[in-house]
Formats: sequence, C-alpha cells, structure tokens
Amino acid sequence: MTIAQVDVQVLRNVPTPRELRFAWSPGAVTRATTFTLIRITSEDGHVGYGTGGDPTTSRNIGQQLVGKDPFATEQHSRLLRRGGNAWGLEVALWDLIGKICNQPLYKLWGGYTNRIKGYASTVEIGTPAQRAQDALGFYAEGFRAIKIRLHNETLQEDIALARAVADAVGDRMELMADSNQAQTPVTPSVQAGVIWDQRRALYTARALEEMGFVWLEEPLSRYDYAGLAKLNGSVGLAIAGGENNRYLHEFHWMLEQGCYDILQPDGLVSEGIGQLRKMAAMAEVRNKLCVPHHGGGGIGTYAHLHFSASVPNSPWVELMRDKPGEFPWPAQHLPATPIMVGADGYVTLPEGPGLGVEIDEEFVKRYVA
Repeated sequence: MTIAQVDVQVLRNVPTPRELRFAWSPGAVTRATTFTLIRITSEDGHVGYGTGGDPTTSRNIGQQLVGKDPFATEQHSRLLRRGGNAWGLEVALWDLIGKICNQPLYKLWGGYTNRIKGYASTVEIGTPAQRAQDALGFYAEGFRAIKIRLHNETLQEDIALARAVADAVGDRMELMADSNQAQTPVTPSVQAGVIWDQRRALYTARALEEMGFVWLEEPLSRYDYAGLAKLNGSVGLAIAGGENNRYLHEFHWMLEQGCYDILQPDGLVSEGIGQLRKMAAMAEVRNKLCVPHHGGGGIGTYAHLHFSASVPNSPWVELMRDKPGEFPWPAQHLPATPIMVGADGYVTLPEGPGLGVEIDEEFVKRYVA
C-alpha cells in the first residue's frame, strides 16, 4: 500500500462571523482568514484529510510522500521536521492510516477513553459583564469549562474580568485563563499590548488560585524558563503553556526545569499530531498533564480530540467558541459536523475510521482558490 496522490487546496478570504479583535493582537481587526485543505490518497482509493501549514511547503513535501508507505510515520516525521511548516500533512496521513485500518485514530493510538471534556476557548477579551453573560450562555449549551483572556492594560481590569466570570458560574464550570504573554519567542518587548513582569504574573496567579481557576496559561515569555519555573514553584494554581514551542527537546527542558504543570503543544506546530504522544509520555512519568492547544479549528481540532482520548493525562480539548452559538474560526466549518459538547460537557469521540469526519464539499467549492 503506497501513497498515490497529495493535493493541497487553499481556501481564501473565508469571512469570520463578525469582526474579531483577538486578545493576542491588540489593535488588529480580523474579518476573514485563509487556510488549507490537504487530501492524501492511497493507491486503493482511501483519502485522508488534513489542514494547516504553508501551502507551497505542503505541496513540495507532499510530492516527496508520493510512492511511500503511509505507515512509515517516523520516516515521514523526519521529512516534515526538515521541511518546516507542513504538519497538516501528518494529520492527513494519520486519517488515511485509520481509514485503511478501518479504525478510529484514538483506538489505534491507545483508546484510553471515548469522551473528553471540552472547554469553550474565547478569543477576545470582552468586558466583565459580557464575559459573565457569555459564560452562562456556554453553560446552557452544555459546556462545563471556559477559558477567558486576560490581556487588559491593567492588573485591576484582568482581576475584575476573572472575578465576574467566577461569580457568574460559581462552581458549575471549571475556569481557565490565558494571558498570551509568550507570543514573541525571544524578545517579549516587541509583543503587542501589555507586557507582564514576574510580579504581575505572580499576583495574577495567586488571585486566580483564590477564585478556584484550574490554570493560568502563558504568563511569561516562552523561553523564560527560569522565570516560569520560579512562578510555578510559588503558586498552587497550575501553570500551562508551550503552544508555539517547536521541538521535543524544548518540552523535555521545560519539564526538567519545572516550568509547567500542563504542557500545551500544538500538533500543527510542535512536531506533528503523532509526536504529541511522546510529549504526553514525558509528562506522564512526571505526573504532569498534556492538554494541547489548538486554535485552527475543524479538522485540526478533531485530530487533537483523538490524541487526548488516546492517553491518560489529557482530560480537556480546546474548542474555540468566543460567544455562545458562534464558531469564530472559518476552518471550523470544513468538517460537515463541527465539534460540540453534549449536555454533560463532554465531546464523544466519533467511531468512524480515521478522524471520523466528512468534509463539507460545498463549503470548499465556495472558497477554494
């Protein structure tokens, strides 16, 4: 069995449901996005779907996969590492493998559970009153966990926002917060918006801990390992991060130095969706969690859902939902069935082969370049 064809389609200028002002990009307004759809076809006609990555790089690497055994995943991972931003190909490869085997991916990867708790991951900051109302709306939809963005100019504004949400939902929802302080890898002084120092991070973490929050995400620069370790050792609240760290050795270093209680690699950034299981194993032996980040939505979120269901230390899946009833990322509409929680707050794993998704071909036709 070999790979017969790799196709990379670009969906351009797909509109967002409204103007979005992302917390991590103060001052910017997003009205549309562009993303890829990847199809890998085996010689017997099975098709695996993926999304994400640079289209030119994905096409170039994709051509190198033609004629190869799709099951040689470690060989393909080495090729993808050298190529750079093309990890959407690996999602498609694993979807193809699941279809050839006629098994859902989470079972091929370990089958730890068939349901994962989904948390509503907001993308804008919002006001305290708005976010309190949104949290109640998410609760009515079935969510039992929500992540808010703390990227206000002042500490007082952040604490007021967190307090409003905590007061609104009480102990009915698990609460997470993302401060988006790691976007600039090396020089945080050029990051847009407010820049936290160790003191602000510590004060915020302690305040959130008193409110019962589960974790604080990316409170300091991505490579401030010493600062992150100091903060993590000073509070009982879990410190989480790692979404744009790239390689296995980085996650090893972060675990060795005690930077995080919760690793958050992204399978379309950090070594690929198949390699996340190695990161989860490194975390598991240290009694840590591995709860991936994923902001792209759609096919990528399904891939992360299967990963989390396959291992024992990944209890949540990130679902980008800024407001109840709204899917902010257009790529969330690539699958014919967007991921949603049930009445108990959990996402039940699809039992179809591979990722278990069908593509909305009419949606693709509407926006493909």
